[in-house]
Amino acid sequence: MIPDSFGKIPLQKCFGCGGLFPEESGPTHKYMLSTAGCWSSYGDLLAREYESPVLFGAVHRLTVDAYALQHPGDIGDRRAIQSVWVHYAALYLAFEQKRPLADIPPVMQKLAGGSFLPLPTIPALFEVTHADVIAGPVASHAVLVRDWAQCAYLAWNALHQPTKGLLNRIGL
Repeated sequence: MIPDSFGKIPLQKCFGCGGLFPEESGPTHKYMLSTAGCWSSYGDLLAREYESPVLFGAVHRLTVDAYALQHPGDIGDRRAIQSVWVHYAALYLAFEQKRPLADIPPVMQKLAGGSFLPLPTIPALFEVTHADVIAGPVASHAVLVRDWAQCAYLAWNALHQPTKGLLNRIGL
C-alpha cells in the first residue's frame, strides 16, 4: 500500500502494469491478472469510452489492446499466451501498417484460431499505464490512450518480427 500525495486514499501498485490505483478488494479478470483497483479503474476507463461514440471510435481498440499487453497474467496459460500475441498483432496493424481500427477485429479473430510460440519475458516496466489516462483530462483522452498503447506495444518489442511472420501466414 502506498499513500497518495494527500495521504487520503491508499494506493496500491498493480503487479501487472505497475500503475498506482486505489487499494480495494473485488473482482479481477480471469487470466489478465491485476490488482482489484486496477481492474476497477479499467472499468471506469471503458465506461468513459462507451459513453462517448467519438472516443469509442477513435481509441477503444487501442485501449483494449494496451490493457491486455500490460496484464499478460501467467505466461504458461494458453489464454494468456494467445491474448498477448493477438493484442500485440492488433497494435502492430494499427501502428506499423496504419490500418483503420475498425478493420482490425476480423484479423484478430483469424489469428485467434492459430497456435502461438511461448512468450518472451514479460516487460518489467511500463512507463505509461491506464492510471495516466484515467487521471488525465477527458479532452486529452485519445492522445493519452495512443501514448499508453504505444508504450505497451514497444515494451513487447521481442514480438515484432515473429508477429510479422504470423500476419504473413494469414496473407497480411
